[in-house]
Amino acid sequence: MRVRWILIFLAISTLSFAQAKEVKLFGNATEYAGINLTVEYQNNYITRSFRDLKSFLVDKKGNFSASFKLEEITRIYINLGEIRGHLLVEPGKTYELVLPPYTPLKQADRLNPFFRPEPVVIGIKNDTGSNLNRVTSDFEEKYNYLFSKNIRRIVLTGNKKQCFKIIEDVDMAFPADSGTWFYYYKFFKYQNLYDYIYSNKPRVAIANSFAKIPVQYHLDTYWTSFNRQFSNFFHYYFSSKQGESFKKIWNTSHSFNAICAELSKDTLFKNRELSELIVLRGLYSGYFSDLYPKARIISIVESSQDSCVNTENNQIASAILTRITKLNVGSQAPDFNVNALFNGKPRELKDYKGKFVYLNFANTKNYACKKDFQVLEQMHEKYKKDMYIITILTDEDPDEAAEYIKSNKFSWRFLHFGQNAKVLFDYNIQAFPTYYLIDPEGNLVLSPAPAPEENFAPAFSEIYKNHRNKKLRKDKPKSRSIYDI
Repeated sequence: MRVRWILIFLAISTLSFAQAKEVKLFGNATEYAGINLTVEYQNNYITRSFRDLKSFLVDKKGNFSASFKLEEITRIYINLGEIRGHLLVEPGKTYELVLPPYTPLKQADRLNPFFRPEPVVIGIKNDTGSNLNRVTSDFEEKYNYLFSKNIRRIVLTGNKKQCFKIIEDVDMAFPADSGTWFYYYKFFKYQNLYDYIYSNKPRVAIANSFAKIPVQYHLDTYWTSFNRQFSNFFHYYFSSKQGESFKKIWNTSHSFNAICAELSKDTLFKNRELSELIVLRGLYSGYFSDLYPKARIISIVESSQDSCVNTENNQIASAILTRITKLNVGSQAPDFNVNALFNGKPRELKDYKGKFVYLNFANTKNYACKKDFQVLEQMHEKYKKDMYIITILTDEDPDEAAEYIKSNKFSWRFLHFGQNAKVLFDYNIQAFPTYYLIDPEGNLVLSPAPAPEENFAPAFSEIYKNHRNKKLRKDKPKSRSIYDI
């Protein structure tokens, strides 16, 4: 019996290992010579966040290669200047890429938080004509054509049979075996038509899709449909007969497990993986809707940490918690890794622990920034014993910015973002200047903080006094001495 279980364990281990296979990318693109490129994938479709898979350098001759392991078919992305290339890759396969002509990203676009590079499918030189990129591209073209051509007439006439006709015509042209990746890709692409067909019967739409199909964690059409279906789920579910008891738990409990357990009592959502994702989606959208107390939502998401049914849901919950607590007063300030403006040495936020940090993002071409610089110099002289003033400059030319700082004899600490858009994203920079106050332990105290002339001085004095008193109480000896009498 023991031998039997060992064999089963080995078989499962071998199967799990076999699922993770190497994907190889290579090619030649002289226009990209000397440029570092990064392959990433969307790891969270609720917060719309991405994770790096592999970074690689295009050498002087334009040659490049990269490899990484994947367990299932995944859409990867590579930022290519003004273009954001994407490609479906299968574990165990090799792709010779044909990169599009390189157009550098403009400085204005790089600093614009609303800028989105043009999405382009990356070419494959060793394409056999049967790979998923070709098939899905042809499928999308036919489906989108029929959808655009007919949807207006369908809406005007109410002829929902025409929706089924579109699905039937496309499905005949692009057959797929049930349960395969492409089968599910098509299935959830059709969901926007099914949502229209069952617009007055959301439970029927869910019963015919999400309730009967396993969660497809890396399938973008699944998540497009999921986010559309469940974006206002709580609004209509609370008013339904099935949602009465769930509404009571939602309004009273701070336990993620209790809320999910209640939702799972509904036969539509007995799949715990799905019910957890629906609750997480509701918590995330609810946080930004102002319909529910933010502190309560944070508390519920915190209770989900490491308590979900699988690793994927735990990671999604963790990303949601990071997103909704990001830049909140009392939370840890995002770390950064940028270079000093003058000597080029790398600097991180932890290098400035021990004092308060008045962090600001600025550009020497910006009038408001230059006006604040005059006041910041005075503040630096006044508060330098207790507070670092750190300016991260976003100028396109760091040498020109350094010359400006030198000529004006500004003496506080200047860093340069070095084309690192991540630090701008982490601090949600949408205008210049933007300020934050960070305490000696690295926590956000004012987020955002007032500008130098917006009563920052009295606010900082009060914060410093409270922090100092708190520290004195904490460090006070437990036993009294003769000097305490």
